Amino acid sequence: MAWLVALGLLLAAFALVGEEAWPVVLLLYLPRLPWILPGLLLLPLALRRGRRTLLAPLAAGALVWLFPVMGFVLPRLPARPAGPVIRVLSYNTGHAVDGVERLRDLVRETRADLVLFQWTSHEAEAALRGPDFVDWSVRRAGQFTVASRYPVLSIEGVGFPAPPDASLPCAHAVVESPLGTLDVFAMRPKSARLELAALRKMGLRRRVAEFVGDLETGKLAASAALREAQTRSVAAAAAGARHLVLIAGDSNLPDGSRLLRTTLGSYRDAFVEAGWGFGYSYPARLPWMRLDRVLLGPGLEALAFEVQGRRASGHRAILAEVARAPTR
Repeated sequence: MAWLVALGLLLAAFALVGEEAWPVVLLLYLPRLPWILPGLLLLPLALRRGRRTLLAPLAAGALVWLFPVMGFVLPRLPARPAGPVIRVLSYNTGHAVDGVERLRDLVRETRADLVLFQWTSHEAEAALRGPDFVDWSVRRAGQFTVASRYPVLSIEGVGFPAPPDASLPCAHAVVESPLGTLDVFAMRPKSARLELAALRKMGLRRRVAEFVGDLETGKLAASAALREAQTRSVAAAAAGARHLVLIAGDSNLPDGSRLLRTTLGSYRDAFVEAGWGFGYSYPARLPWMRLDRVLLGPGLEALAFEVQGRRASGHRAILAEVARAPTR
């Protein structure tokens, strides 16, 4: 029962406190697999004669751990589109570390119609040139490259003004697609992973000292404030769109994030709507977080969603099939 209560307190901290407290931030971004360990340790005891009343709370705890804590989504019957479908590819390229040919192969293999690269470079644009991309429209704004089989009418960087050492968190592109005119927002606000990188690279004593030092100097608070301002600015830009809204990219906010729920929670999540499993995309080698998302505004729905295999970047690419939502 104590394990079930602990899981409930964890979820309450995510929902009510969120990114406002650093202990909760750490819990949000650290792996959640270890939260199953108390249940596994108690299971042999619960299987003994006379102790089997413990099985019910253990089963309840396992369900809470699997679904709200880990974010597991059950498979659903695929929807049948009544009209055209576009395939949307989103990938944080890590400054295009895959190189031109591997990025080009990714777009070919996924048969993408609309590509949103984040943390990009000139190599991402070079990957989208050649015989297979003669009719494509390729545009870049800051750290974002937006490319499409369909006309990209305009692109501009938007979002909270960044300090000199940071980029704008979003690019807004207007795309004329078979679904209608799309207001496409490629997003990548400031990452909490950069602040927590020291936790992976140093010895325990040194990393605790650095973490405490960053807290005392206000570095972590300033970074969190910038991430929140940038995320809110992305939501504000999308709220002012005049066409169908599609938001995709590296949200830098994991499942359970209060900031994600209060800013972008009104949009349909393509993974929740059409994917199954955990949908984790970061880190690429052994993912434990779902940071990369495709979010859909009114009038659009997801028909399929998948996470692509590991590549050179720290993230895995994601692919969603999107159609017009049926009129109800």
